[in-house]
Amino acid sequence: MKDNLIIRRATIDDIEFLTDTIVAAEKSGTDNFGLAKLFDLSENEMRDYIKAMLDEEIEGCEFSVSSFVVAEDNGHVVSAFAGWVEGQNEDELPSAILKSNLVGYCLPVDNVKGSQDKADIVRPLQIEREEGTYQLEYSYTLPEYRGEGILGLIVEAHEQEAFDKGIKKMQVHVFDNNPAAIKSYEKKGFKVTRRFESVHPETSLYFPSNVELLMEKEL
Repeated sequence: MKDNLIIRRATIDDIEFLTDTIVAAEKSGTDNFGLAKLFDLSENEMRDYIKAMLDEEIEGCEFSVSSFVVAEDNGHVVSAFAGWVEGQNEDELPSAILKSNLVGYCLPVDNVKGSQDKADIVRPLQIEREEGTYQLEYSYTLPEYRGEGILGLIVEAHEQEAFDKGIKKMQVHVFDNNPAAIKSYEKKGFKVTRRFESVHPETSLYFPSNVELLMEKEL
């Protein structure tokens, strides 16, 4: 399959697949779409708001079309992975603030306010991103294309961009219930450097696991 692949930056025409990618990554192999639950929305409603946020094209966070590199096979996108340099955007803002601004702009006010009541649940697994590092977030490959090393090619494209920009470190967050992803990152030279655990009793309602790992690679 890889012989026909094109690795490229995503465009606005890829929003549907990018939305699938974000939803699948949020679920992390489970049926738990915690992002929708956090804002008291159905999965379909949350999907529509994700599309709206992507359509805004705010560079420098995981809800940006331009952050994604995709793999295309015979005109069809089959895999995607977002990546950006933390803090290097038009306004030099952390990605968390850009994401928060997008959420506040695109989602209903009452739902955003309601999510603030769950801050104690979410906070332990909100890993602060290191300024000046290359961040990877939200990956997905169609099931029939898995095992072909396609996601690895996308990671290599991100790594080349990081190298070209003089970035010295790449980081990715992964839940510990996803050993396949952890192994894949380890093969690319990433190592687990920190472990974050939430002991809140309602964590499982919003996350696929109560343990999230920070993996890093020095360039």
